[in-house]
Amino acid sequence: MAELMSQVLDYSKRRQKASKANSMRVIIPSSTGSSFQAGQVCEISIPGNQPGGTFMDWASSYLKFSITNNGAATPANDVKLGGGIGAYNMIQKIEILSSGYTLSSIDNYNKLVGMLGDIQLSEVYKNETGLLLAGMEYTAVDGVLDGPTIAGAGGSRTFCLPLLACPFTSSSKYFPLFSRDQLKLRITFASAANGTIGAAADSEILMSPVELVSTNIKLGEQSFQALNQMVGGQYNIVTTDYRNSTSAISDSQTSFVANVAFSHLSLERVLFGFFGTENTAAADSNSNRDYHNLSEYSFVLNGQHYPARKIKASDTNGAEPFAELANTADGLVDVHFGGTLAKNENYVGTAATSPAGTANETTGHFLAGINLQQTREHGSESIYSGVDSLGGVTQIEGTFDAAGDACNLQAFSEFTVIYNLDTNPGASNTWVYSS
Repeated sequence: MAELMSQVLDYSKRRQKASKANSMRVIIPSSTGSSFQAGQVCEISIPGNQPGGTFMDWASSYLKFSITNNGAATPANDVKLGGGIGAYNMIQKIEILSSGYTLSSIDNYNKLVGMLGDIQLSEVYKNETGLLLAGMEYTAVDGVLDGPTIAGAGGSRTFCLPLLACPFTSSSKYFPLFSRDQLKLRITFASAANGTIGAAADSEILMSPVELVSTNIKLGEQSFQALNQMVGGQYNIVTTDYRNSTSAISDSQTSFVANVAFSHLSLERVLFGFFGTENTAAADSNSNRDYHNLSEYSFVLNGQHYPARKIKASDTNGAEPFAELANTADGLVDVHFGGTLAKNENYVGTAATSPAGTANETTGHFLAGINLQQTREHGSESIYSGVDSLGGVTQIEGTFDAAGDACNLQAFSEFTVIYNLDTNPGASNTWVYSS
């Protein structure tokens, strides 16, 4: 057998010089106003028809705004942003549109960020980077509810939020900005009762100015011509996106069948949680998830259960639902998987059932996940192998050991989506979407 030298002794390998390109920081203000009250809608127009070779790096771009509390100057009128996700609490919905088509739409975006943050963001990230950017904070138990406080009478704080979970942020590819039409980023801000903890009215919580700070890349002309020839004028982005479904659970139910309408070509996983304090001004509305005495659950597609044997859970069996949640992210043997969820005592059990969400120790963190990938990935963009649910009847089915308080089941599908831009002569030069 031939012997090989270690790569540390391979002096023929070296870093290569990148093709000619310029990086630009571009600030794009809202096109529908400069300030927005809680519950209002903001649009940011990202110009299209830019010179060939101009791309946007979504992973290096962020949403910037200040939150101002115009309530009265008394401690009772101070507001807090739930520490699990900080300023993300104020984003109810994110949509990306182009040429009259919706390329992405994530409702209850704040709850999705809360779920993903619990399983992906570490305690160190939340208390350092996340604290500075978004006002995140994590302490397991200390008698209070984590999160930044914004005082009344004009108290204000500025935040810079990477657009986590958005499809173009998740992609490893730059986003071409030379399509025929502009791209619209539409943001629906949460109500004060949903996004903040305190007694503020919608009219007292103000987001301004709202800006997208974009990192754009402009390739040199020869580099772009070479790239365009290599791809044949076709720019394809294969990435992941999320959709939301909400189902009401009454205080007398001991089982549920939630019709979620997740219709996708490749459905990779389903995440869900029970929220009993969604629009409660005095409690965390978006990170307080109720265990709800859940005993078993599965995803159902046209009558077929995934997995075939339902996942079990109980006060003393948090291991099985957590193991299945880890499998949705290929994290079962990843020693870094679990974020702060693995550190929290309120995953299952009595402390996580009908939690009040008014202090760290009364905030529930149960989160269920069902893996629907048929083959495990071996790279960031190697394969996609989720189940084909296009046109199918899709449901989440489960049983409770006992009825709990009325709540909403918030479910999210993660699925593969393909975006195509054809820039060839005679083509539409607009984005085409398929999922």
